[in-house]
Amino acid sequence: MSGTPDFNQAVEAFNRGDLGRARLAAEAALRSSTSPRWRHLLGLVHCRQGHPEAGVEHLSAACDAEPENAAYRVMLARALLDCGRAGDALDAAAPPPGVTPPELALWHVRAQAAAAVGDLPTSLEAWERLCTAGMPDWRVWSSYGSALGASGQWQKASHAFRQALALNPAEAPLRRTLAIALAHSGRYEESAEELRHWIEAVDDDVETRILFARLLADLGQSEASTEQLRKAAELATGTPTFDESGEGLIAIAAMPANGRGTPSAEQVDIPVLRELVQLLERTGRLDALDRLIHDAEALGISRAQIGFGAAAVALRQGNASEARELLLAQSPGADPVRWHWLMARISDALGHPAEAFAEAEAMNRSVWDYQIWRSRAEWRIAAVRALAETFTPDWISGLQPLSQREGRSLAFLVGFPRSGTTLLDTFLMGHPQTFVLEELPLVEEPSRIVGDLAALPERAVSDLERARTAYLQELERHVAANFKGLVIDKLPLNILAAPMLYCLFPDAPLVFAQRHPCDCVLSCFMQGFSLNDSTACFLDIATAAEYYDAVMRFWTRIKELLPLKIHTLIYEELVVDPESALRPLIGFLGLEWDSDLLDHRQTAKARISVATPSYNQVTQPLSRSATGRWRKYEKQLEPVLPILLPWAERLGYTSG
Repeated sequence: MSGTPDFNQAVEAFNRGDLGRARLAAEAALRSSTSPRWRHLLGLVHCRQGHPEAGVEHLSAACDAEPENAAYRVMLARALLDCGRAGDALDAAAPPPGVTPPELALWHVRAQAAAAVGDLPTSLEAWERLCTAGMPDWRVWSSYGSALGASGQWQKASHAFRQALALNPAEAPLRRTLAIALAHSGRYEESAEELRHWIEAVDDDVETRILFARLLADLGQSEASTEQLRKAAELATGTPTFDESGEGLIAIAAMPANGRGTPSAEQVDIPVLRELVQLLERTGRLDALDRLIHDAEALGISRAQIGFGAAAVALRQGNASEARELLLAQSPGADPVRWHWLMARISDALGHPAEAFAEAEAMNRSVWDYQIWRSRAEWRIAAVRALAETFTPDWISGLQPLSQREGRSLAFLVGFPRSGTTLLDTFLMGHPQTFVLEELPLVEEPSRIVGDLAALPERAVSDLERARTAYLQELERHVAANFKGLVIDKLPLNILAAPMLYCLFPDAPLVFAQRHPCDCVLSCFMQGFSLNDSTACFLDIATAAEYYDAVMRFWTRIKELLPLKIHTLIYEELVVDPESALRPLIGFLGLEWDSDLLDHRQTAKARISVATPSYNQVTQPLSRSATGRWRKYEKQLEPVLPILLPWAERLGYTSG
């Protein structure tokens, strides 16, 4: 090649895959020129030839020469991602100065880079810009939905996943993702419907049916879950042999090729058997579970092969030593979070608090993106503290609570997580004139409409009315139209929405569930929640205590400044003498006393499902073992006792 190379010809060579010719032209041109377009082209050639680090050098030079060139930034950011330098890619993908708006390709790579480094706010902003611009790419909408879900915005996430599915109806896994988002939004019927579409779109095999049955059980769809078990039985044996006693369950766990009759041990699919055991344990079908394990053992399948599920059953039956042996027979590698979660409970039952605490630490450290969640926890604590500082008499005086409305009677049950709200709401469900909404995010849409809580006094009455209407419309989705009693919205951390709830429903009573701070925080740390910005605070005992302190300062400040109608129900009093604890509460709620509500175990068993981490406790007899439990862990709690014990004293726990 002689003379000055022709740029257009070099680009043409690059586009048709003649990378050698394009590279020679670019290198020749750069011997006598510093043109950024040649630099950019040579960088692209290096990347295409599998040398992204060399490509980055030239692409960076091109961007330095023309910082406003968005296309240059896009290719540099992509090359940096290929090199594993996600942080540098995010810097490169910053919108160039003076370019409004930057091209969508830049926002796309910025979203990918932000996701790679765990910068959720930036990732969310970038995906939102792409979707707002109407980008017709189902993957973009799916990524936007995932980012929304990670930030706890499940209703908006559901919309994003629906858009993705509309763009690519053949992508069956999207239905399952959409179903999960709908479930988090409390839209259980829609979630179940999407799951049905999903099951119809995938291979109709036994394992898929069992998984579907377990998902339906978690959604509280007990009858639908049972029906899926029957269909699994038909697939496995040719006849629907499943019944509530457990008859035929072992056949469901056999390979479909088994046909009719009793399977052999070799024909039993152990992963499917494990799924069945977990489903039955999760839904409290203990007779069927015992039958299944008995039938498996009769075939020569040991409880050790069943693993986690058999260990959970043994622990529930009070055989902690056996549970430990069964769990140790299974490696934690497949699901370390659940494995360490169960081992922590086993160690606690065996009276080994140091081991139990260490297992809880291992459980929390096993979560995906542990460090990112820890960072978000720190942000959450700081945000709650800053919000509490906002509350002053002047701030309160600017609030404009709406006038009393006609319609449903409404109350809110709040408190710090693990303060006994599930036990309390189970008692309340036993009253014929109550309907308890179990941890549904009904305040999500009103909170979006109201916006920053610190600016609540600045909101127009019309905004508050829209927010209240949005809440009530979602409420009607979950309560029968002919129900005329008291609706109780139970979601513990709605405590942080108290100022907004006061503005929307100023006459609604609030029930505050109280438990010893040390027991609360210890239980949160050892629980293993699904993660969001709040539950991420429980991944470390220090941040758990800090979050308790921040939330209680928030609550104390609001109680001092707002004329809230509050009744405090103390967990320790409830478990000792339920009637004495509940009678004042029932009167506070404006209800007549009904002794049926004292049979909380029968009420719990009659529930379709308990959708909280306490589901396996509320069906048991009342026990005082959870009261003062923290004393066993006093050594492990030493670093946070200076935070928690002053709160215990303020709340009336004079003995500490």
